[in-house]
Amino acid sequence: MKRDTRQEILDIAKTLFNERGYNDVTLRDIAGAMSISKGNLTYHFKKKEDIIEALLIESPNTRPVKAPLSIEALDAYFLDMQRAVQENAYYFLHYTQLSQIIPKIRERQSAIYVTLTSFLNEAFYTLHSDGLLRSETFPGEYACIIDALHLSGIFWNSFNGLKQQADSQKTYQHHAWGLMYGLLTKKGKAKLTGNLINL
Repeated sequence: MKRDTRQEILDIAKTLFNERGYNDVTLRDIAGAMSISKGNLTYHFKKKEDIIEALLIESPNTRPVKAPLSIEALDAYFLDMQRAVQENAYYFLHYTQLSQIIPKIRERQSAIYVTLTSFLNEAFYTLHSDGLLRSETFPGEYACIIDALHLSGIFWNSFNGLKQQADSQKTYQHHAWGLMYGLLTKKGKAKLTGNLINL
């Protein structure tokens, strides 16, 4: 079988970025891990930013395709976010930096934010209609919680590094429900603790 050097570069670069972080990996490191010359690598990717851009743009889309309209679906959404953060640690650890140096990544981040915010808005208002979420106590409360869910997901790995993983049993999924718990009605709390996770 013919060796797909380009794909191998992407696979090895992702592994190295996840292990060491984006800033601590050079093109020479990637080439060395593959036992190829730097020149062979730069035939496919001129600079490190090109590799990151390809990794993000060519990666399979694992984002939700519809709003999570039940407690169970919202739990699955939080679990998917947790997996995405773990599998793409290099990206989330350098989220802000990458958006500043690669315009296409910034555009992608904005598009993802708009889509996921729309999904969560729909989810919150559906759960409210179903009697699982209480009404907002001030205008924009749901929007604040949705933004907090996004921010904590994006920076989950960085924040755990700051805490030095002192509370390593806590997952993003658990944290997300911690943010949500005050919005749940009695019915919503019973649904959550009875069927899903133990807060």
